[in-house]
Amino acid sequence: MPRTYASPESHEWSYLVDIEKMEAGPKTFRFDASGEQRVNMARRLGLISVESATASVTLQRVGGGVIHAIGTVEAEITQSCVVTLGPVAAHVEDEFEGWFGDKTSAVSFAKAKTEREAKKGHVEAEILEESIDPEPIVGGKVDIGELATQYLSLAIDPYPRAPDAPTEFRAGPQGAQNEEGKSLRKNPFEALKDWKERR
Repeated sequence: MPRTYASPESHEWSYLVDIEKMEAGPKTFRFDASGEQRVNMARRLGLISVESATASVTLQRVGGGVIHAIGTVEAEITQSCVVTLGPVAAHVEDEFEGWFGDKTSAVSFAKAKTEREAKKGHVEAEILEESIDPEPIVGGKVDIGELATQYLSLAIDPYPRAPDAPTEFRAGPQGAQNEEGKSLRKNPFEALKDWKERR
């Protein structure tokens, strides 16, 4: 199924660059997310909030109608602890690179994501064609804000834990304790011993 791209207006942190007006040589763009953009980014990324987000991206033509992008993205975010659901503040920062072009000349975000997940040990590495999921040039423009958002999503800790979150889970009657810290539920052997004594 071919990929369908959302219009730039629907991207949470859109920053469009008209590459047809770019001069020869590299050009660096620095930009921050607005308040409304941060709210929409938090919703998209499953965060409590995004306090700030900044990106710096350098674009350069590399021939064949391809634009090479290299940059950094950093953000202050608040996530939900996976144990307590309480707020966890985090600073996220990452470097990235990508290519814009048509489907035969662009390195895909899907490939970058698969490679990064493989490095983390979450999935086995797959060999993907670079044309599977390219970053597109639309109407002579590229959206480096969306590119930064995609890589920011990869840099976020998927399992945030609060510093005081318990390391062990205790649920149900098995975890119930009295004031002295002793379990209120007897183990099976103690119950069998009591039964024998009663008989």
